[in-house]
Amino acid sequence: MGVLKQSKFYDLNIHALPDCADSPSRLVLEAKDMGYSGICLTSFNKNNTLHKQDMPISLPALKNFEIYTGIEIRVERVAKLTKEVSRLRGKTEIIIIGGGDEDMNRAAVENGKVDILAHPTAHGKPLNHVLAKAAADNGVAVDFNMDALIMQRGSSRMKVLTAMRQNLMLVRKYNIPMVITSNARSHYDLRSPREMIALAMFFGMTQDEALHALSVVPQGIIRRNTNSNSIMEGVEVVE
Repeated sequence: MGVLKQSKFYDLNIHALPDCADSPSRLVLEAKDMGYSGICLTSFNKNNTLHKQDMPISLPALKNFEIYTGIEIRVERVAKLTKEVSRLRGKTEIIIIGGGDEDMNRAAVENGKVDILAHPTAHGKPLNHVLAKAAADNGVAVDFNMDALIMQRGSSRMKVLTAMRQNLMLVRKYNIPMVITSNARSHYDLRSPREMIALAMFFGMTQDEALHALSVVPQGIIRRNTNSNSIMEGVEVVE
């Protein structure tokens, strides 16, 4: 797998303090050590508050590593989703919608300001052809979050696995961009690129598709929303 050594990998949905257990610096160092070229530290809270992450790491430790800020929006009403996306677009690099409910999935894939629909199978149901076409038309990437497989057991895992396989068929049919993320809430939840690819192949992705979802598509989202590969606004490096 020499191609692994040549690729740049990104995990675009990782949660840090104050929303979750670990500091941004702990997650950055762990991800860098695993072989990632960059991550997105994604705010995740009921108020949809965007956290500006301080990074008390010496500059040499961040050499050749990219850090982006994002937010995973979770709301109960579709109207609120639209308002939150409009409010936050331009204030952060990556906009992610926490889906699962069919109405939320629909609102996410029909909004061209959204970058990624995360957890589309959270309720054990796959997307349908209408939603898949909307995602393709609006350039909204569909997330295959590996924690859905790792954290579930028994029949719940089988439901998620089946839904992921069906989503994969729709992604292929409509040529939808797809990403693979860990949805990590601590450094224990992070998985190396090699592990992520192996998990994706478990529900039917080819190795090339998994590489694309961890490398090419994330880089495309980053380029679309930023002007450089440097440390982004909202991240302070303290020497």
